[in-house]
Amino acid sequence: MNRQPRIGITARSNDKIYFDGWVRNYWWAITWAGGLPVLLTPETAALPPDQQVAQLDGLLLSGGGDVHPKQYKERIQGTEKRQIHDGRDTLELGLARAALAVDLPILGVCRGFQVLNVALGGSLVQHVDGHRSPKETVCYHDVTVTPGTLLACTLELDGPFTVNTYHHQAVTLERLAPGLQPSAAVVDGPALLEGIESPRHRWVLAVQWHPERFYELDERHRRLFSAFVRTTQP
Repeated sequence: MNRQPRIGITARSNDKIYFDGWVRNYWWAITWAGGLPVLLTPETAALPPDQQVAQLDGLLLSGGGDVHPKQYKERIQGTEKRQIHDGRDTLELGLARAALAVDLPILGVCRGFQVLNVALGGSLVQHVDGHRSPKETVCYHDVTVTPGTLLACTLELDGPFTVNTYHHQAVTLERLAPGLQPSAAVVDGPALLEGIESPRHRWVLAVQWHPERFYELDERHRRLFSAFVRTTQP
């Protein structure tokens, strides 16, 4: 019998309150898809990134706070200082680069979408109005998925698609990292990318929305997790 693939899930902290508030949905999504979640935080990062990656079958870069703009050689101009965690930036950028170097499958979600772009040499729009749901309310917007991309094949669709709205930083074509290609973009409003992927790697895909929130979205979003875990199976 094949063992469950070990999927690293990055997070700011392994504190129970943080886990319950932010990480639990990723944990459930990976478990639902047949993977074995492994929590990766600054507190547990005793090994160098390449050695941590060597113990995994896949890497999930999760959502959360803002990446410090010093990571892409810019000053703070819209990034929220209280959301910055240097230890998390170091952890995730190191893991992302190590995973890319050995062609480990990667799924990025929201902040993870941004981390992937920065890890490969891209940068971020530090603030966008109207793309973060207020507390106790869920906002939605439409994106269009590019035909023929990994994202389109994974979701089994192309064209318009409804997603939830939780981010205030973004990636545009001008800020997209070399080697990445866009696979989804906002339909109405600013020209923001919502899906990016690497055609040079086995399975590297990131989305700006939060598909792990199963209770807010239709079942098609779950295909991101099932396809990701299936690709990581040894």
